Amino acid sequence: MFYFSRCICISICCLLLAGCANNYSGDQYSSRGVGEVSRSDRGVIISMRRVEIKPDESPGAGALIGGVGGALAGSMFGKGGGKLLTTAAGAAAGGLAGHMIQNRSQDGVEYTVKLESGSVITLAQGVTPALSVGQRVYVVHSSRDRSRIIPE
Repeated sequence: MFYFSRCICISICCLLLAGCANNYSGDQYSSRGVGEVSRSDRGVIISMRRVEIKPDESPGAGALIGGVGGALAGSMFGKGGGKLLTTAAGAAAGGLAGHMIQNRSQDGVEYTVKLESGSVITLAQGVTPALSVGQRVYVVHSSRDRSRIIPE
């Protein structure tokens, strides 16, 4: 039973760390963008290219959540002073892992769109939704969340 609870604790820590990863998809909104009225312009994708999206290298929620999860996992091992050591080692390893997961590069696409107004804009976002050259789209301009390109 004791080993089962260790496995459950480690599994929960892994799931928490996976939630630390940034998502740059055009299909997801942050809580800041929900309920926001945004301006949308119609256009046509005239070119696209694959890009690598690198997040800011600042520690944040990933390091914090990873550190807490690692400390919980580490506290399951050892006795006395050894338990303190495994808890500290787990917190350090979890914090580093959470930071690395949160700050890993992701695949993205840079789209160039000719708007109906005649102007041309360029915007990079995650690979979903999958769009193609010649496709009619909306460019959603956001003041509180990320701007995005979505299918018409």
